[in-house]
Amino acid sequence: MKHSEHTHNHSHVQVKDCTCNHDHEHSHDHHAFKLSHRWLLSVLIVGVLLILLRPFIVGQMLARVTSYSVNSSYHDAVRICKKIIAIDPGNKQAWASLGYVYMDLSQIDMAIPAFEKALSIDPEDKGAASFELGQAYYAKGDFIKAIGYFERVRTAGLRAGALLDADILKYRHGTLGFRSLNSMQTLLGTLLECYKKTGDTVKAVDIQKEYDFYKNKHSKVLF
Repeated sequence: MKHSEHTHNHSHVQVKDCTCNHDHEHSHDHHAFKLSHRWLLSVLIVGVLLILLRPFIVGQMLARVTSYSVNSSYHDAVRICKKIIAIDPGNKQAWASLGYVYMDLSQIDMAIPAFEKALSIDPEDKGAASFELGQAYYAKGDFIKAIGYFERVRTAGLRAGALLDADILKYRHGTLGFRSLNSMQTLLGTLLECYKKTGDTVKAVDIQKEYDFYKNKHSKVLF
């Protein structure tokens, strides 16, 4: 009889231990679930904040690019441009700014894909990116491609000059910005040279007339 009672008591103790372990495991799983839930919620909140703050962050970074460029800290400007692109790959201004920095570094082969990327983002561009691509290809001696990009700007008509100057000033400020003013005159002069070099005398005559008219009408001093 005593042996039976002992067995029964031992069994009762095992049941209690089993129940205790089960409660402990359940509590542990619940705690882990809460931690996981909190982690996911934190990640979600951070993600939403980054999306909401991205325009502000990018704007501040673009301002730093301008500051670095004005102070000739071109490698720092490149670094910040690449960071912006990592955050916002479709940011046209970041790509165009990167192209300008490479042009300042005389790294034309690096500038061209940056400006071309800016144009792929905005295929209707008739401003800075098109103008700089024309300048880049002219420097490389590829006059046919240079003509194509310069003519993109000219298709804006009478407003082309004002639009081009305004667009360039988005990327260049201070002394660099003022040097870029009257860029339409520079464009027409370079386009004239392109047509001469390709032997298109008819177009050269037309551009010469347009260039003279524009130069007389806009008598700004080029730096």
